[in-house]
Order: sequence, then structure tokens, then C-alpha cells
Amino acid sequence: MEQLNLNLSRITKYIFIISFVIAIAYFAQQILIPLAFSLFLALLLYPVCSFFERKLSRLFSILLAFVLVTLVVLGIAYFFGSQFYALFENIKDFGKNIEELIDKLVMAADQSFLNGKINLDKLVEQESQKIIGGSNIIEKTIITSTGFITSWVLCFIYTFLFLLYRSSFKQLILYHFSNTTKNQASTVLYRIQTVAQSYFVGLFIIIMILGTLNGLGLLIIGLDYPFLFGFFAAFLAIIPYIGTFIGGLLPFLYALINENIWSAIFVIVWYMVVQGIEGNILTPKIVGSRVSLNPLIALIAILTGSLMWGIAGMILFIPFMAVVKVIFDNVAVLKPYGYMLGSDFGDNKKSRLDSFKQNKK
Repeated sequence: MEQLNLNLSRITKYIFIISFVIAIAYFAQQILIPLAFSLFLALLLYPVCSFFERKLSRLFSILLAFVLVTLVVLGIAYFFGSQFYALFENIKDFGKNIEELIDKLVMAADQSFLNGKINLDKLVEQESQKIIGGSNIIEKTIITSTGFITSWVLCFIYTFLFLLYRSSFKQLILYHFSNTTKNQASTVLYRIQTVAQSYFVGLFIIIMILGTLNGLGLLIIGLDYPFLFGFFAAFLAIIPYIGTFIGGLLPFLYALINENIWSAIFVIVWYMVVQGIEGNILTPKIVGSRVSLNPLIALIAILTGSLMWGIAGMILFIPFMAVVKVIFDNVAVLKPYGYMLGSDFGDNKKSRLDSFKQNKK
């Protein structure tokens, strides 16, 4: 009975700590989201900075790394911007065609299911008045854009400071450990860095493969700008589930308006095939093997992240859980929990947990 009370007390303590962390993460998300992105960006840029620091000072190395990142981002932005500009220049009536397509779909649904009860002109007028009069779109767009730009400026500032004072941060963390455990703590920090870097490198590989597969499929279908649509969907795939849908919607509409219904159907079928390959083969083998999380924990991390931080949470919470697993794996009392987070489904799991219990005793 005493052992049971002790276990209940420990469980209560863990629940309190987890609840406190969740509350802080939710209510301080405007501060924590840029910090989280900047921390992972700093971990990604750290090897580049270390390479340059062999010949240059730390300050100039960081600035040079930032210049390279900026050039890459500008190159990607130029590719998508110029391609989209050419796309919409060739189909100047794209918006009008979409409107006509929606009108046809509404009319077809009205005739098939509602026996002509929809007054399309009145419906369009009402929705237009609601959109224009009910809310100030321009004002909301400006506020949203300003917040987005501010967050990214803060992210780059935080990243710069993380890289510049990384030795001080590391020493601050190690200061709280005794001399006998400092080496182990330093090893844990290195493993966290390796896991975070491996996750985002794996994500980059997935994007390249998806973009190529999508582009080749659209090229075979005969769609214009196949690799623009392909890599646009691949980049959006970083947002699980939603990104794939948005990425496939644009080529579907383009094919439906400018080609024919069969081309649009082939686009959907091909994207479903690629999504199946990505979800069942590529991501588990490339990304999953790097973070060693089992699919259930990954799914819970994505759903929890979406509820707490929205799209940012869907991107960040999987590497967060990978970092948590590294910490659990290296703390004796938490090793069983780290093992349960992992992707090892072997029959010896029970015996492994029993060995943890014996070691604890």
C-alpha cells in the first residue's frame, strides 16, 4: 500500500508538471513560437558556422551563414514568384474562370438536389456584401502580414543571438550539473542537436523527393508548369495533412479549368499515390528513422501541436517529442518512458521494461 501511494504521488507530480508546461506553452505562444523556430534554425546553422569559424571570427561566420541562408531563401522565392507570375500572366482570366466554374457547380447541384431553389445572383450578392461590409479585409490582411513579418524578424534576431552566445548558454546548462554528470549532460546536448539536425535534413530530403515525383507525374499528365506545382505541394507537405490538400488543390483547379475533367482526375489520383508513398514509405524510413518516434506518438504530437500552436505546432511538435525522447533515454528514472516513445515494436519490449525495473531497484 505504501508503494502504491508513492506511485500515485509521483504520477500526480508528473501530471502537475505536464499541465503547467502545457499552460505556459499555450498562453505564451506568441513568445515561444519564434523562439522555438529560431532554436531549431540555430541548430541547423551551427555546423555551417563552425566550418567558417576555422578561418573567421564567430561574428563574421554567423553573418556569412545568414547571407547564405538569405540567398537560398531569395532563390526559392524568386523561383516560385517568377513561375507564378508567368502562370497567372498566361491565364489572366483565372479568377473569372474559377468564378464561372463555381457558378456551374452551384447550378448543377441546385438542379440535381434542390429543384432550382437557389437564386444564384442573390446568393453571390449577399455573400459579397457580407465579405465587403461585414469585415475589413484589407485591415485584417495588414494586421496578419505585420504579425507574420514581425515574428520572422524576431526569429532571425533570436537565431543570431543563439549562435553568438551559444557557448554561454551551454555553460549555463552544464553549470547545474555536478562534475561527475557534466560529461553525460554534454553528451545529451550533442544528441539533441544531432536529432534536430537529422529531422530537418530528413524533411529536406522528403521535400526534394516529393517535388520530383509530383513534377514528373504532372509532366506525364501534360500539365503546364509541372515542377512549379510539384515543388509547391512538396514544400507545403511540411504541414501534415493540410499542406498536401492545399498543394494538390491548385493543379487540380488549373487542370479542371484549362485542360479537362480527366486531367483533373488524374492529378488527384497521382497526388493520392504520392501521398501514400510518402506516408507509408518515405517519411517512416527517412524522417522516422532519424527521430525514432513511433507513429502513435508522432500523430499525437501533430494533433496536440495543431491545437496549441496551429500550423507552427504541427511543424515543431514532432522534433520537440524527439528531443524529449533523447532526454528520457538519458535519465535513469525516465528511461522506460523514452523506450515507450520509441519505434521499437519488438517482442522483447516487456523484458526490456522489466530490466529497467530491476535496474531501478
